[in-house]
Amino acid sequence: MADPILRLEGISKVFHSGGLLARRRGFRALDQVSLTVQPGQAFGIVGESGSGKSTLCRVALGLIRPSEGRVTFKGRQLLSLSQRDLRHLRREMQAVFQDTMYSFNPRQTVF
Repeated sequence: MADPILRLEGISKVFHSGGLLARRRGFRALDQVSLTVQPGQAFGIVGESGSGKSTLCRVALGLIRPSEGRVTFKGRQLLSLSQRDLRHLRREMQAVFQDTMYSFNPRQTVF
């Protein structure tokens, strides 16, 4: 089997905000999420509103850092890359969100 395009291992994300008590506990948006996407495989994330879909996507693209876990894209650890290298690697990544008006550029054709 080919190496995976994307691998997320034990991804957790905790957001902290508000007062002293909230900073200690935080809000756990993701809790030990793992997934693998193979070459040629289509992959979708489905869930209720507030279930962490967008947060997981942002972690997978390297837009936000997870509190725990590892993100590997084409064999490269995203969390160890410089901002410059990550910016170049993002040219090979694409997320398509449910609201296509924000996902696609209407002036650019598919071809």
